Parts: sequence; C-alpha cells; structure tokens
Amino acid sequence: MAFASYQKVSRTLVALALALADDHDVTEALLTEARHMPGDILANRGYLPSVAARAWRWAPEMREVADTLTARYLPSDLALATAEVLQRWADTTTDHTTDPTTTVQHLHGPQQLPHVAM
Repeated sequence: MAFASYQKVSRTLVALALALADDHDVTEALLTEARHMPGDILANRGYLPSVAARAWRWAPEMREVADTLTARYLPSDLALATAEVLQRWADTTTDHTTDPTTTVQHLHGPQQLPHVAM
C-alpha cells in the first residue's frame, strides 16, 4: 500500500500540475523546473526534515494552490490533503535538525495505530 500510495498520487499530481500549467500557459516553465528536481525523491529521506521545517509556510501555500485549482475547475483535494499533512509537521516540528525517521513519525496523529503485519 505504501508504494501504491506514492505511485498513484505522484502521477495524479503530475496530471493536475500539467493541467494548471496548461491553463496558465506556463507548461514549459514547469517542465524546466521539473528537470532540475531529484529523481530519487522516494528513496531519499534525507530531505524530509527541511520540508518539515518549512511546513509552517507551505501549508498555507497549498491552501492557495487548492483555491487556484478550484478557480480553474480542477480538483483541489490533493492540495488540501497536502496542506493537512504539512500542518501536522507545522504543529509538531520545531527545527530541521530532526532526523528523517523522527520527521516521518511526526506525521502520526495523537494516537498511533498498532502496527499491522501484512
């Protein structure tokens, strides 16, 4: 389920980003930025503490993204869900020196579910 969540959400997000870029005639600029992004985003946890440290700023930005998507008649659910995840970090992460494993653990709500072996 972990890989399925990554694979399907990331590809769906690509479609939304391209649709929004197409609507605003900035597709080439988006693709140029994408070419500079690392390709091993799932395999590299090391960057997550810096993402969590920016969550206080990124959560509101994702709500603005949701508004922009809605204005273009595109689904905003992924942007709102991202804002919710970022808000958890904003509420629990105080600095970017936290190790990646702890950063991921901060995503759990106040009551963690027991581990279920599958």
